Amino acid sequence: MGSTAAAANTGAITADRVETKYALPRAAVRPFLRVAARQLPLHRFTGEGANVLPDAQQFVTSIYFDTRSHAHFCAANDDREHNVKVRAREYYDLQPSLAELATDPSQIVRYQPWVWFEVKERTDGRSSKLRFRLAKGEVAAFFRKQHPAFESQSREAGAERATAADELSSIVSYLNGLTEPLVPSCIVNYQRIALQDASASLRVTLDTEIGFYAPPADLWQRTEALVRGTFGLPAKVESHALVELKCLGTPPDWLERALLDVGAVCVSYSKFVQAAQAVHG
Repeated sequence: MGSTAAAANTGAITADRVETKYALPRAAVRPFLRVAARQLPLHRFTGEGANVLPDAQQFVTSIYFDTRSHAHFCAANDDREHNVKVRAREYYDLQPSLAELATDPSQIVRYQPWVWFEVKERTDGRSSKLRFRLAKGEVAAFFRKQHPAFESQSREAGAERATAADELSSIVSYLNGLTEPLVPSCIVNYQRIALQDASASLRVTLDTEIGFYAPPADLWQRTEALVRGTFGLPAKVESHALVELKCLGTPPDWLERALLDVGAVCVSYSKFVQAAQAVHG
């Protein structure tokens, strides 16, 4: 996914940013959050379908895709600073305040009937991301290249692209350039707490209970949320939490001091690589 794809999202923290990761002991999660929350407000999704109920716990389920020869895993494992990852990401909330009223566990889950499909490129410590929203029922057809996006791409082949910021077109171009089809490789599930400044120039995410799973056979037949515990036992659960700093510039001194004070360790870490190793050996 060369420079054209990477340029499609410049200027946004979710697209072109410096990413630094830290392994955080589980006992240090609350002390770190107390310090970070004094400096940065909690950040929650507020777009279409957002959960407006208070005190919701946000979870993320990411389905990583790879070729049957594990080409993306091999590339990411060989070079952690230069690689491409392809994933579908679903967000869902658990609402503890509804637990006493619920007659079924699904009643405390809030989610949307779509996933965010992403192609993420990492180059020399910087990450760029192309993403678009895809209805869950369309994912299987998308990977068979039977989605309307591929028909549009075919009709426009040879013509100059209307805009470099067309993320879907860039993603389709990347997938069309692969020599092998992609299939679900592994699943990662974790609870996420996010903090972000008002200018969106600094984002801090804290991921806990990071679990790795093999994809179930009926993955794309499911219409409900991919909730932890509904796709089998984990191949592995990380013993630590993970803090990620996503910055358009240099992290503030207070944040680096806070991480140092709670014993966080800077790491080169890939959820995809760890999950693929746990699931596929």
